[in-house]
Amino acid sequence: MLRINVLGGLYVSDEGRAVSGAAAQPRRLALLALLADAGERGVTRDALLAYLWPDADEDRGRRALAQALYALRRDMGSDEAFVGVKDLRLNPDMVEADLWEFHHAAATGDLERAAELYRGPFLEGFHLPGADTFESWVEDERAGLTHEFADLLHQLAERAATRGEYRAATGWWRRLAAQDPLNAQIACQLMESLAAQGDVAGALQHARVYETLIRQELDLPPDREVLVLATRLRTGTGGADPPSTPAARVDSPAPPSQTPAPAGTSASAARPTEVVVGEIPDQPEQATLGAGHTSGWATLSFPRDSTAPPLPHVPSRWGRWLAGMLVVVAVLAGLTLVMTRRPAQAAPLERVVAVGRIAHYARSGPGGLGQPMADMLATNLARAAGVRVISSARMYELLGELSTASDTTTGLVVAAARRAGATELVDGALYDLSAGQLRLDLRRVDLATGAVLHAYTIQGPDLFTLADSGTGRLVNDLGGRAPEGSLADVSTRSVEAYRAYEAGLRAFFLGDAAGAERLLAEALKNDSSFAMAAFYYSLSTSSGSRAEASTRLRRAVQLAERASDRERLLIRATWAFMNSSPAVRAYAETLTVRYPTELEGYLMAGQGAILAADYHAAREPLLEVIARDSLGLKGQTVRCMACEALEALIGGYREEDSLAAALELTRRWIRLQPGTAKPWRAHAVVLGQAGFADSARSALRKADSLDPAAPDAWRYLVALEMWNHQFDSAGELARAATQTGTQSERLEGQWMLGIVYRQQGRMREALETARSYRKGNAEQIAPSAAPPSAYLEAQVLFEVGKFKEAAALFDSIGRAAVPFEDSSAAARTRIWAATHMATARAAAGDTAGLIALADSLQRLGQMSGLGRDKRLHHYVRGLILKAQGEDEQAVTEFRDAITSRNSGYARIGYELAGALIRLGRPREAVAPLQAITRGLFEGANLYLTHTEAHERLARAWEAAGQADSAAYQYRLVAKIWENADPEFTPRRLEAAGRAMQLMERH
Repeated sequence: MLRINVLGGLYVSDEGRAVSGAAAQPRRLALLALLADAGERGVTRDALLAYLWPDADEDRGRRALAQALYALRRDMGSDEAFVGVKDLRLNPDMVEADLWEFHHAAATGDLERAAELYRGPFLEGFHLPGADTFESWVEDERAGLTHEFADLLHQLAERAATRGEYRAATGWWRRLAAQDPLNAQIACQLMESLAAQGDVAGALQHARVYETLIRQELDLPPDREVLVLATRLRTGTGGADPPSTPAARVDSPAPPSQTPAPAGTSASAARPTEVVVGEIPDQPEQATLGAGHTSGWATLSFPRDSTAPPLPHVPSRWGRWLAGMLVVVAVLAGLTLVMTRRPAQAAPLERVVAVGRIAHYARSGPGGLGQPMADMLATNLARAAGVRVISSARMYELLGELSTASDTTTGLVVAAARRAGATELVDGALYDLSAGQLRLDLRRVDLATGAVLHAYTIQGPDLFTLADSGTGRLVNDLGGRAPEGSLADVSTRSVEAYRAYEAGLRAFFLGDAAGAERLLAEALKNDSSFAMAAFYYSLSTSSGSRAEASTRLRRAVQLAERASDRERLLIRATWAFMNSSPAVRAYAETLTVRYPTELEGYLMAGQGAILAADYHAAREPLLEVIARDSLGLKGQTVRCMACEALEALIGGYREEDSLAAALELTRRWIRLQPGTAKPWRAHAVVLGQAGFADSARSALRKADSLDPAAPDAWRYLVALEMWNHQFDSAGELARAATQTGTQSERLEGQWMLGIVYRQQGRMREALETARSYRKGNAEQIAPSAAPPSAYLEAQVLFEVGKFKEAAALFDSIGRAAVPFEDSSAAARTRIWAATHMATARAAAGDTAGLIALADSLQRLGQMSGLGRDKRLHHYVRGLILKAQGEDEQAVTEFRDAITSRNSGYARIGYELAGALIRLGRPREAVAPLQAITRGLFEGANLYLTHTEAHERLARAWEAAGQADSAAYQYRLVAKIWENADPEFTPRRLEAAGRAMQLMERH
């Protein structure tokens, strides 16, 4: 009889011999794995197509499935290996599977046999490239089986200990510790078991192993319970007491780990290891990383419509450790590479030019035209074909970073040019000869030897003539082709405007936003058509207003044709990024190809990839920024591109729900900038998501001590309190902001307070607060449309069952025309609002027209650069299938809609879990629900409360037969809804009753 093996790998055997042929081909093996996992219920043909041939049209996919089934029947030697027409199943009379035997042994109490059958993780080492839905299914199923095996080992260990068979118990604890080596509770259980059998030395040895692993892998101190137990065993103050299980605590926060509480342990024992993080020592590194504009992905501040990325420069599992550690290793390998290599330099034979100081000797003393002259030359040289030039902006960044060094000005310029990758430096002097006549003396210096390569003298009536003539002379010797037209054609014809612009540019890169804004406004007053002045004026918006900054940037876009090629690309790339346009990645790639010495293109390439949910593609360009901006993290300038790159990398790992990798990055960032608040706040957020409440608070206190004046610091603490289910204290913090803060902070307080009320089921107060928040916001919208600030109000209406009102309000928000948005942003706004409208209509039982809406969303999604927007039509199609009772197909659509497990749109995972529970597959429902509870409370996660996710998670655990985990979740829900509105009383009482029944039964 043929045997399908899915535990510890994927292969087919016949009487113990591996089968070749069709049954050894990856896609056909995957087909067998799907059918083996489904067992008696089978899998629909449509679902198989979606899993295995996602990119094929229906006819081609069905032919491929038919061919695969034909080849498998032939190699299996029977036409009866598969049964069923619509739903395909394996014929148990012809085929057996290790997974079936594992489930049967576990269900009948033959736990030793089940443990013997579990030879490793589900489909270990098997991958099917190009089949993302299949890969996601494997990941979720692997998580469920990993938990089931851990639960089984736990039961075996406890049974053996109860019988006094401590040697056998130790064996089971060792297997459990090998599976989850960083779990402090398991480490303690193994140590107690070793001590109970008289092997105290072995127990202490395991404590040392655990301590080494926790420090090496997570850079955390060992859990206090392990240290206390080790001290007790070492001093003999304890003894070899049999291992015990502590009583469950109702008030313990939920375990955020993907690995749930094993049956037989309390909720509190299943919580992640809690450590208090104080100062992270400044350990020596082989090199430093380097900096950019605020990306916002690693912060808690999001635009209220939850769709727009933050403006540049404008003042936003745990459980499966083995998989998680692989990610961390990859991150560390990448960071080690970029931290140990030298900054990228030009090829030895390629000339790269930087423009240094131009001293101005006016007739009456030192003049003020030298620096504008240097910027003009750098800008004009960059227009020439065949010449690579370091931009003035890049030089200003590096000069600012180097300015604390004890060196001469000339030495600083040379050091900055070398660090930027230049091989030659152009510097010189500007002289006033007589009225209306200037002379410019230039020289080219070889940065490797210091030798003067050539000297030039140019005369002319004004700076623009000197810049054009000087550029022509330099380009001729450099082997390039002079630019067409004059510098004035792509900048300004006003010397005063250029002088103010150049001074504003220097102020901007020195972190003086207010001074930069004033100087750039002056430049625009002298010449309102000066594109680059308009661009940096938008980035210097001191009010922090997105609308104001966007209006300014739109003006720069309108003027972009009057800018040089690099500046034009930079303006359009920034606009595309701000409006979530798919074009941002194309602009970024062009910038990196044409101007490889500049960092903006690499940074935008990484940030654009994260917008598109293409997380893997984001890593290389972001690591490039970190490698090449090696001074920014020393904290010598306000702008830090490596900081932005690290922030984006951390945000990407958080969106992938790879919290172990994100945590490792925040620790490394802290080591490089221990005296800066931003990495500590990022660290606190990741710790909070991962369930390390005390450590998160400690990190946040450190951040606040470094930046006590940060205006939004309280919002981080509100989020940490909510992750720890301390909603009363979170509400007090938010309420305080509504009463004592600035007008902006009062509005932020109302926003956060409305979110807290929703989590607690206090919907009347939430609705009142949401309406007050909307009223307090002054937003530019089209007549008859609702503003984006109404999203919270619409969601509360949905949650109190007023589905039609909610749908109408969501629809109205989608019709709001924001003046500064382009077509990509408008498409994003309509997609987001229409998705919520579809949710409300489906909840009201009105699915008429949703097919057309899904089609519309699919078309609009192509206009947006957000990966989420391109997939939301799958979610709406899933709602339609759910209403039709087609849960199997709905599962496929919901899976296809997911871009981020914990940040893409929480209701997708919630609906996916509901469909899986109805299909009798509750284990698969656990992972998406757990991810939701690790997500944020704002942004795309605004539209589902964590309490609802915990409620459904309790039902999933109960249906999966995990009484302890289910009871814990039910107790948590009952506690959070303790002061909920009367409408929540039945659900609260049901949760409390189910928890009590499960504990009594268990």
